[in-house]
Amino acid sequence: MGQSAPYFIGKILLDTGFLNQHHLDTALAEQKQSEELLCQVLIRKGVLKDIDIKVPLMLQQHLGSIESALQLAAGERQTLGDLLVQSGHISGAQLDQALSEQRQSGELLGEVFRRLGMLNEQQLNAILTFQRNQGDAGRNSPLRLGELLVTTGKISRDHLKDALRKQKISARNIGEILIEEGYARPGCIAHCARYQKALLGTVLSAVISLGMAAESYAGEMCTFSQQLQSPPMKAQFIAKIASAVGTMMSSGVSGVSDQLVATGVGVALTIGSLVAYNSQTEDTVLSDAAVGITAPAYSAKGGGTFKTQGIDSLSKDCLACHDGVAASGIDVDYKNTPGQPANHYDGKKQHPIGMNYAAYVAMGSRNYKPVSEYSSKMVFVDGKVGCLTCHNPLNPEEKHLVMSDQGSALCLSCHNK
Repeated sequence: MGQSAPYFIGKILLDTGFLNQHHLDTALAEQKQSEELLCQVLIRKGVLKDIDIKVPLMLQQHLGSIESALQLAAGERQTLGDLLVQSGHISGAQLDQALSEQRQSGELLGEVFRRLGMLNEQQLNAILTFQRNQGDAGRNSPLRLGELLVTTGKISRDHLKDALRKQKISARNIGEILIEEGYARPGCIAHCARYQKALLGTVLSAVISLGMAAESYAGEMCTFSQQLQSPPMKAQFIAKIASAVGTMMSSGVSGVSDQLVATGVGVALTIGSLVAYNSQTEDTVLSDAAVGITAPAYSAKGGGTFKTQGIDSLSKDCLACHDGVAASGIDVDYKNTPGQPANHYDGKKQHPIGMNYAAYVAMGSRNYKPVSEYSSKMVFVDGKVGCLTCHNPLNPEEKHLVMSDQGSALCLSCHNK
């Protein structure tokens, strides 16, 4: 359960309300040019003050593993359902569904969440530990209300010590004592309580993500592939692929066979084993290299960013989880500059995405198989290489490959050597 993973400071600042997406995107673009730390850019631009960064940075240091994140539990003890809703992992409607199932089955609520696929075992155990830690008054969490007030400069350490001494005698709420003693105003306490709730929501979200990653790192089937074993989820996923590659479900076919027919050039697709043909065959393409970043940037492994322009929607879905937190991190290498030797893949890193395959074939025919010869199991959205070109989430095996790579068979489906 103790897997280390980065948790990006930008996401923490967004989750806790310090930034909006526009501020973050602008700062990330400027950071790329200035090579400053993100927080330095935000402070220099006047978006944040030095004191605003203290708690988010502290939070980031604790969110590399489940064990460390669980030490941040604070506040009054909440129910399991309320914690999951606060984390953003489930909606209020999903909680109502689970409670209804519990009333009918008599199971523990956590077991209902597991049976419905809303939590895996690691996630459930972690959230229950968080819940127990909330009820432990002797724990020293930096997210306890008094500690937050000190860290953010609202009260002094001496004021907090005095209030805690009085709390032991009266057993009253720490906020009430601070107000009564004149150490803080009611509005200040209310604001800090809301801040605490937002911070705890971020911690809970990280715990859920780390629990998912722990299961994947343990060599078990990833959560998404588990969900796709459900026929309804599988059908929805196949329909999304069909839409992305410009196809429609053929009439009269359903279930596992999942036959599709291409609308663009009339090429048949068979998704029983996730077979797909390219719906575009153009042999020229304009390079994206000179196009500026006009879409929101995704975070890449190690804290960098990459442009989303030209990346297909199916790959974006993969990258939304493979950020080093929810699942293993990916160093995204986006390219679409056919004919440029500097862009040739050296086989040492993760394969680039975004390339128009037909254009690369046209510019370097000795290096690539003709469009008509690459494996029919590969998905090319708008003719471009993406995550699903080589990976199939419907395949529950490790790496989720579309086919065996024994003897470099997968690589040689496109490459001549």
